[in-house]
Amino acid sequence: MRKLVLAASALAFAAPLAAQTYPDPRDEEIVRSLPAPGEVEELGDRVGAVAEAILDTPVGPLREAVEGRRLDRREREETLGDVASRDDPYARERVRDEVAAATAGLGAAVEQFAVVAPVLRRSIEDAARRMEDAIEHRRGRRYDDRYDPRD
Repeated sequence: MRKLVLAASALAFAAPLAAQTYPDPRDEEIVRSLPAPGEVEELGDRVGAVAEAILDTPVGPLREAVEGRRLDRREREETLGDVASRDDPYARERVRDEVAAATAGLGAAVEQFAVVAPVLRRSIEDAARRMEDAIEHRRGRRYDDRYDPRD
């Protein structure tokens, strides 16, 4: 009796493995086309460098034109970062932190998309197949043989 219980248990565990479909090569292609974590970090570094460059942009000449007066030398050499730091002494650090957080969020999103992409692809294909079948049925034809409600 114990052998029968063990055999039944082994079959119960093996059934889901046998029912699984093999990976679709298109899913691997989708995942390969996503940016690698290193590429996402590099993109974050570039965005950080752009943000730093923007903060280093001189705004003195612009202030002179807007205010219609000649600024002293210190005011003329002010940058956007200097102006932003007046009310917030940690403005530069805050910008760096926000870029880093956005980069980390983007990296996490790419990782999650790599997991969801195969399911999303199959769902879209199934929806397209069902729409085609509905159109064919509306024209008076039978449902497409490709439709399998078990998918």
